[in-house]
Amino acid sequence: MSLSRFTIRTSDRRVFRRCLRKWGFMSSLKGNLQRKGSEQNINFWFGSAIHFAMEDYHGWNKFGDPRRAFKAYYDCFPAEERPAGADLMYGVGIGMLTYYLEWYSRKNRDLEFETLWLDQDNKMVSANTLRAQPAVEQQFFLDLGIRVVVDKKTERILCEYDVSMEDIGSATWPQIVRMHNGFNLDGDENSDGYTLYYFEGPNTLPEEKIEVSIVPIHYHGTIDKIVVDRLGRWWLLDYKTAKGADTNKLDTDDQISAYMWAAEQWFQHPIYGFIYLQLTKDVARPPKRLKNGELSVEKKQKTTYALLRQAIIDDFGSIQKAPNKYIEFLNIMAEKETPEGDRFIRWDFVKRSRNQLISTYNHVMGEARTMIDPNIYLYPNPTRDCIWDCPLRDVCLALDDHRNEEVNFMLSDGYENRPRGEEGKEPEWRDKLVYPEEQLGLALDSDFAEELDSVFDIELPSEFTEDDIKE
Repeated sequence: MSLSRFTIRTSDRRVFRRCLRKWGFMSSLKGNLQRKGSEQNINFWFGSAIHFAMEDYHGWNKFGDPRRAFKAYYDCFPAEERPAGADLMYGVGIGMLTYYLEWYSRKNRDLEFETLWLDQDNKMVSANTLRAQPAVEQQFFLDLGIRVVVDKKTERILCEYDVSMEDIGSATWPQIVRMHNGFNLDGDENSDGYTLYYFEGPNTLPEEKIEVSIVPIHYHGTIDKIVVDRLGRWWLLDYKTAKGADTNKLDTDDQISAYMWAAEQWFQHPIYGFIYLQLTKDVARPPKRLKNGELSVEKKQKTTYALLRQAIIDDFGSIQKAPNKYIEFLNIMAEKETPEGDRFIRWDFVKRSRNQLISTYNHVMGEARTMIDPNIYLYPNPTRDCIWDCPLRDVCLALDDHRNEEVNFMLSDGYENRPRGEEGKEPEWRDKLVYPEEQLGLALDSDFAEELDSVFDIELPSEFTEDDIKE
């Protein structure tokens, strides 16, 4: 029995609060289903590509450049296995990472964030210490202190475990009895020569007893990166790729709260804050030039203050020597940006108080105890978002109409068990990665090098919107 079946993630909690029926189908505690081919969704595929590029660049940096890591990910997939829109998004991704190299080096100049390195005991050590590793893609698997009784045959949760269940002299029901087998159960958690059986009540017949296991419930998550600032404080950093940056949710974002709480427990070290780094799925470009070679002052062009400023300096030697129209345009571009970033990349620094972390723990435990209740009624919560937000909408409608055979067919034909990665199972594409034979040590220029297209064999779209991608 895989313990990873009995984990709770932040995404599970969100679905749980959104719609109990959807959660019942998808949660690892219940149905553990996903739509077949879910990993070929273009947004999932592209997000994984960006995350891998960042993981390598800020970790072992085997490729020497995040764009090379991105290309290695792309090359893992034969053309027929790439999702629709992959070739277009390849060009967008290379463009995004090209600007990221310039943006990050400029933004991090004063803050001096460095990737944390951990030894085998999860203690901070100097970078490249023997047998240490960079803190990228850091998983936590936190025991919540809750135990459940699980049917070994069906892997269904029967009830929450209490030690009094095994007190034969008590009148507690249901009851769990240890029966000696006479041999050691190799590989089973109950390897003391006993089998656990569950008896629902005092009148349970011998043939009605259920062989069970006692299983812990864990909270699981993966931290994109842990960084240390110049004062030695630990920050969690999370990358998001989206159509546009969203900062309205940061004060109440449950992933930020849960990860900061869980990371402190897992690493036994204070977490000072959370860095929410958003990369817009768009490409920042150098300022446009007119046919006569002069810089354009078109306000809608996709450039940034930093790129425009550098172009002005290249043309005139300094900002002060530039014509007024360029200085005015530069001021307009400055007004569109904040210390956190621009329309293409921004990072926000989020804190949580001690009281907020305590509340987060209480929320997690309250939801977890409700989730493990075998008698919870999984009713739907229909809203106008169901038509685009829920892959199980047709199943849900058929279920309410008691078309049970149709429900069974749709589930067997279109859905499969969700793979669980909590116990170290890597996605298939990682086995296909081709790494350089040695450290490249030749990160490409972070400005828009003329040879970029030939190096990565791409053609950047002149304009890009997500409408260009057909699912």
